[in-house]
Amino acid sequence: MEFFLVPPGIGIISELIRRFDVKPNVLLSYARVGQDFGNFIHGNRPRLGDLMVDSGAYSEMKDTLKINLDQYTAFLKGAGHLFDYTINLDVEPENYDRRMWNLLKLRKVCPNILPVVHDPYSGEIDQLYDDGYHYILIGSSDGRNRAQQDFIFNRYVYSNRFPGLRLHKLGTTSYNTFSEYPYYSGDSTSFVQAGGFGQVMYWNNDREPDDNGNCTDVIYFGGYEFQDTNRCQVYYNYRFINQYEDYLWHTFEFRLTDLMGPSGATNRWIVNGKYTLDLEKRLTRLHAV
Repeated sequence: MEFFLVPPGIGIISELIRRFDVKPNVLLSYARVGQDFGNFIHGNRPRLGDLMVDSGAYSEMKDTLKINLDQYTAFLKGAGHLFDYTINLDVEPENYDRRMWNLLKLRKVCPNILPVVHDPYSGEIDQLYDDGYHYILIGSSDGRNRAQQDFIFNRYVYSNRFPGLRLHKLGTTSYNTFSEYPYYSGDSTSFVQAGGFGQVMYWNNDREPDDNGNCTDVIYFGGYEFQDTNRCQVYYNYRFINQYEDYLWHTFEFRLTDLMGPSGATNRWIVNGKYTLDLEKRLTRLHAV
């Protein structure tokens, strides 16, 4: 199982590599091509695991950016070989013909292009598999409820009718999703988003696990003004704060104050990045049993 980190920049990834001697998998967005591409690809490539580039289709669908197919094609023609995987420009999820047109055009210049499925019930996965695509991405808005995921895995994984098929879940690296369904990989900005909102994720071995084995606690460090959410515990009310202080110091040489408020965002990103890398290993072991 592989988790792809979607970082705010090279700095956080470099810190994780320096501190923990890891080779993180990284997903970069073509929508934000800039200096970081050069830093990741040329300066740091040997220090990374798998490297994936996203087309930026999500940004276009949200009307925050416009992605030009010809420009993306030209980019992949020149730089696609530097990535382990590249992602189709899957704009207009309901428009199958346009997505397939984009996929065929991009495949001509970049053999490692990956398709994104937005309707698991349509037979699209069957067709893509028959066309030679054995690594398929499930759209971030699909496969969220149990009925959809049961259908996907009963038909395409547990049936053994599609040998070698690998499924990637776009937009999540959550324990709950990956503990129940053995996706091959996933990606998420959650470690960045949570840190930005003042939250850190902590695998707490000192408490009883949830019914599904999850021991994740989410602790709020954004300041004394607590944001109302059921997922968080404020650090000064956290029952395991002493154990967490020990973990922070022995793992990162951070103190609680290093995580507090706006100035602690970078450190929270580092802590959450390490949590995600550790979660990848935990879930890999879980499904290897």
